[in-house]
Amino acid sequence: MSNEILIRRAQRSPFSEVREARHLRALQTSAIVSGIAGVTAAALAFVTIGLGA
Repeated sequence: MSNEILIRRAQRSPFSEVREARHLRALQTSAIVSGIAGVTAAALAFVTIGLGA
């Protein structure tokens, strides 16, 4: 890690920490929802193929 990044982190406000935590939580939620949607779509495809056979 460069000194510039360390200095920038030291100067961050508590509000930016909260904002970053919220952003990461939103990304995690989005990833979970996308994963569930993908698994659901795959299961639906297998059921459709199974019923068509």
